Amino acid sequence: MSSVPESNLGRAARYAVPFALILIPAWRTKVNTEVPEPYLDEVFHVPQAQAYWAHNWTHWDPKLTTPPGLYLWSYLLCALLLALRGSPTKLDTEALRTTNVATAAIFLPWRLQTLSDAVHKVRNTRPLGAWLSHTVLNICLFPPLFFFSGLYYTDILALLAVVEAYNWDLKQATGGRRAWLSTLGFLMFGLAALMCRQTNIFWVSVFLGGLQVVRKIRQSSKACQSSDFSAILKRGLQNEIYDPLVSEASLQDYVKTGVSLAIASLKNPFLIVTSVIPHIVILGAFGAFVLWNNGVVLGHKEFHTAGIHLAQMLYIWPYFVFFSWPILIIPVLNVLPKQFLPKYLNYGFPEKQKRLPSILAAVIILPAMLAIVHFNTVVHPFTLADNRHYVFYVFRLLLGTHPAVKYAAVLAYFLCGWAVISAFGFSVIQAPPRLLQIPPTAKLATPAAPTPKASAKEQPKETRKSTRARKTAPKKDSKQQKQLDPMSPEVLARVQESLIQRQRQQPEAPRVSFVLVWLAATALSLVTAPLVEPRYFIIPWVMWRLHLPPSSTLATFRKQKPRNEDERARADFATNAPKFLETVWFAVINAVTGYIFLYKGFEWPQEPGKVQRFMW
Repeated sequence: MSSVPESNLGRAARYAVPFALILIPAWRTKVNTEVPEPYLDEVFHVPQAQAYWAHNWTHWDPKLTTPPGLYLWSYLLCALLLALRGSPTKLDTEALRTTNVATAAIFLPWRLQTLSDAVHKVRNTRPLGAWLSHTVLNICLFPPLFFFSGLYYTDILALLAVVEAYNWDLKQATGGRRAWLSTLGFLMFGLAALMCRQTNIFWVSVFLGGLQVVRKIRQSSKACQSSDFSAILKRGLQNEIYDPLVSEASLQDYVKTGVSLAIASLKNPFLIVTSVIPHIVILGAFGAFVLWNNGVVLGHKEFHTAGIHLAQMLYIWPYFVFFSWPILIIPVLNVLPKQFLPKYLNYGFPEKQKRLPSILAAVIILPAMLAIVHFNTVVHPFTLADNRHYVFYVFRLLLGTHPAVKYAAVLAYFLCGWAVISAFGFSVIQAPPRLLQIPPTAKLATPAAPTPKASAKEQPKETRKSTRARKTAPKKDSKQQKQLDPMSPEVLARVQESLIQRQRQQPEAPRVSFVLVWLAATALSLVTAPLVEPRYFIIPWVMWRLHLPPSSTLATFRKQKPRNEDERARADFATNAPKFLETVWFAVINAVTGYIFLYKGFEWPQEPGKVQRFMW
């Protein structure tokens, strides 16, 4: 990715990240002050955690739907604090919310940064105070995530468990002497993720397993250079895969990549199965749990029966754009024709990266979206019965204004989906290093064969003079002579291999295969849920945000590098402006939603005297 040297502004932003995370405990303090008693789902979570703290391990509230991972985690943290400082002796709502704050403000940013470094192949050598990145801060400030960090809900820990499982999965992918230890760590945290939330199975087994399969296929195959469908089929049998960059892919390329990966998997079934044995083990454990429990959810099964809710994959795109427009708006503008783009916003994307939705994509996808809206708009009883959630008002707008509104929204779903998926390709891709061309017929440079010495009389006069001159001339140093010798093909081959290894260690822009795996995991985790909740979209958004390529440098600063500190600061600010705007936007949303939750309560006629509060 094109970048500029780090300026004072960039360093200051990184050093400010740990201090900005103080907003999380500050938010919890305000919640404890204004809402000291358990609220909404906390009414079920808090007593269950207190029962475990009293070592009543057989107690279980039948209204709880998720496994007891959150309560065990709180027990572990509070028991550790009790051993170190003698408190807390009693787990009240404040103490339990504090365990969620520790998860959101300490463990989550730490493990997110480790994962970000591994995904983007960054060797983080910064001082401890500046180790966390701006991207990690913005993920922690993501409004639905930030809001529930101040309450005792399962969402923060469920995300942390998936992030940690991902960290260990990447470790086992690199192999090494202690690969068994990485596999054991992945199994442990993968099962822990299921203990936090059942839908994590799709992220631990499908998402991470799918990425592992793609990784193995790419390691054992060559890249297919042809985009012709018949050639992809033929070369797939010759161990070549078609997997273009997202920035260069069309709708047809997603179909071609899927077919190419399927052929490669069928050609190497043993390699594929052995690479995902840990993921299959976790999947088998989840299957055993479903058989034992006679269903996925633990309690309230009548309100949480699994079904097909395809419209969830429509709602997710406006959700992403609403929160992430600061990092989407400028790259989307760069897709427009150059004459409509101000110079100070130009990233200089190559023409083949400027892909607006094609007519074919619109013809195929828009009718499918309309069919989903018409036949599969599922409205859960809780959605229109509880006016404390923002989704209630969104559905009132979609379904209650006019029958045509829900169909007109399809165009917004389509454009938002295009922008979100295209964001994986919003970067200026560096050209790969030019490899040295070694002729196949090249031979090692060898000294000339000695020729028979002629007698002095037989040699010409000029030759005798030159011979005497060479004898009287000083001998050259042997090292200098070696430097003058031509480089052998073996040395050239080693240099070329070094260039290839260095290229592999560089971060690579996302490819179509990653988008396919991410979409599959997202769809499986959402379409089985009849209830629409912003909390369900947190993990898909985090994985999307984490894998976006770094912000591109404006074309102006790439053509002419900054000449002084002022220009360097302007270049750095222009590069990081979307992230700064994202931080401000999240802070505004958190301030507004937090104020409404704390100070704009209301009462239901059927429950007089009890304050109801707006929340995600």
